[in-house]
Amino acid sequence: MYTQQLAALAAMSNKYGANPEYVLAGGGNTSFKSEDRLWVKGSGTALATIKAEDFVVLERKSLDAMWSTQYPEEEKAREAKVLEDMMNARVEGESRRPSVETLLHNLFPQRYILHVHPAIVNGLTCAKNGKEATKQLFPQAVWVEACKPGYILALECKKLMDAYKQETGKDCDLLFLENHGVFFAADTVQQLDVLAEGVMNALAAAVKRGPALEEVPADGQKVAQIAEVLAELYGGEQAAAVAFLANKEILSYDPATKSLSPDHIVYAKAKQLAIPADADVKELFEKFTAENGYKPKIVFVEGLGMFSCGANEKEASTAQIVMLDAIKVVAYTESFGGVSPMPEFLIDFIVNWEVESYRSKVSLGK
Repeated sequence: MYTQQLAALAAMSNKYGANPEYVLAGGGNTSFKSEDRLWVKGSGTALATIKAEDFVVLERKSLDAMWSTQYPEEEKAREAKVLEDMMNARVEGESRRPSVETLLHNLFPQRYILHVHPAIVNGLTCAKNGKEATKQLFPQAVWVEACKPGYILALECKKLMDAYKQETGKDCDLLFLENHGVFFAADTVQQLDVLAEGVMNALAAAVKRGPALEEVPADGQKVAQIAEVLAELYGGEQAAAVAFLANKEILSYDPATKSLSPDHIVYAKAKQLAIPADADVKELFEKFTAENGYKPKIVFVEGLGMFSCGANEKEASTAQIVMLDAIKVVAYTESFGGVSPMPEFLIDFIVNWEVESYRSKVSLGK
């Protein structure tokens, strides 16, 4: 049953998941729904390679019942109970963990949902004038102010989507989340493609300057020396993997910029280490670690470039890709009033949120 629809869901997921303009690392999620069931991407699963049989299947009746459930006020207790109920909404025999955005996917009446965090979209959602620009560019869209992900976000979206339908008589098919990304909704994959392409084209036309990603030459000897030191510091007894990248955008980026979205925290940490050109790398690395309680995954060296650290090459590469995405987002925000990072309460929440920790571990193969 629904063989063709699920094949279309997988093909759509693979197409967008393999396109770095839309999806990075284990980010983004997709779904298909029938009257009774929801098929949604599992937490941390890669869209680029997901198959029709890989989607987590849930009973929509059980998900709908969660809206009338009284959950604890205390944050950790509430999120634990919400997760428990969401896991219990899975069909019998289902063992995988659904995306944390499952409730939000179920809110949309449309059959197909695509949730992604393209840099150019987040250039809008992470910008000071993002809300105003969204009203001008996409008057049919719903804008959601920055709030805690999971159940709290789903509640806020439900309120705004219900109000939108009451006001317009239409179901929301385009939802922008401040400091997070975008949801596209349609009854067919073809309609969803048209909607997504239209948004991306409109943003491309509105952007005054794209990120300058041309690589610039760097002192190879100095890069090698610093990479060796970082590999030893990050890995301890077992040397870590270190990747290096230098381009015009990296060299002009302000490392003091606070986190822009959940993905940037999940894969590149909430803070990055910035080192003056001739400073002692070891001393500043150890000082950063002592002050923050974790080793820096990203190290900017003034006038040289960006180093990305990881337990293995995949982890280091992922950190580099995601941090570069944040740098691209900052460049795009210039067209919409400049950068507006996540509020501090939200950064703290993501840093300590178990769901995001789980997603990161799964996507990195831990």
